[in-house]
Amino acid sequence: MTVATPGTPAGAVPEDLLGRTGLLPERCADSRAAALVERDGAAILTGRPGDPRDLVLAAADLLGTRLRTVFPVRHKTEEDAGPLPLHSDGANVVVDVHGRAVRLRDPDEDYLLQLCQAPAPSGGYSIVVDGYRLLKRLRTDHPELYAFLTTADVDFFGPSVTARGVPPTPVVRRFVEYTRGGRLIVRASTSAAPAPQEPDAAAHSRMLRSYADVLTTAAAAAPRFRLEAGEILVVDNYRMLHGRDGFRGRRSMHILTVLSSHAW
Repeated sequence: MTVATPGTPAGAVPEDLLGRTGLLPERCADSRAAALVERDGAAILTGRPGDPRDLVLAAADLLGTRLRTVFPVRHKTEEDAGPLPLHSDGANVVVDVHGRAVRLRDPDEDYLLQLCQAPAPSGGYSIVVDGYRLLKRLRTDHPELYAFLTTADVDFFGPSVTARGVPPTPVVRRFVEYTRGGRLIVRASTSAAPAPQEPDAAAHSRMLRSYADVLTTAAAAAPRFRLEAGEILVVDNYRMLHGRDGFRGRRSMHILTVLSSHAW
C-alpha cells in the first residue's frame, strides 16, 4: 500500500478543528477483516483472487449470517478524472422488470467493498474519514453545524438527480441519524439540497456550504493511500466517509454495496 502526503487544507474551517479524523486503513487477511472494520471502520483485504465475482464472497466472509441483500457489482472505469469529494455510498435506483419494481441500489447501503482492477498511473489516491470522530469534534467546536446535521431534514440526493430509474420523489433525511437498533449513521452527499418547501431554505443552504467546507478540509488533511490491483477496500458506510484524489490515465474499479441485517 503506497501512502501519499496529505494535501493542503482548502476549506473554510481550520484544520485543527477536525483533529485526526482521517484513517489509513490496515491491510489484512480475511480472518482479521471483520474485527478491523468493527474497530476502525475500514480495512484493506489482500491475498484474494482479484476477480470481481469474489466481492460477493468477501462480503459473506465479512458479515457472515448478517449479510442480507447484495446489489449488482458495478464496474467503474475512468480516465483523467478530477477529485471525488467525501461522500457516503447509496442511491435510490428502482427499475421496472416485467411489471415488478426491482431495487438495484438502496439509499441505506451499510457496507461498501471496492476492488481495484487497475490503479491510475498517476494520482487517484483514496481517502477515508471517520465520521464518528468528525461528529464528535463538530459537537464541541461547531455546535451550530452539529445541530443542523442532527436535526434538519434535507433532500439528500438533491433535485438534480433525474436519471432514468431514479424515482422523482425526494429522499428526505438527516445527515446524522440512528437506526432503530441504535446504530449511528453519519452521512455526506455531494448533491444534497434543502428539503422541498423548507421555510428556512436560505439558512439550510448556508449550513450545507459549511458542511462542504468541513469535508473539504477533512479530506485535505487526511492521509492518502493507494489501492493496488487485486486489493479490496472494505468500508462501514454508516461510519466512514470516502473519496479520492484526481488522477491521470485510466483507473478501473469494481464496486459492491450490500445491506446487513443491522441496516435500519
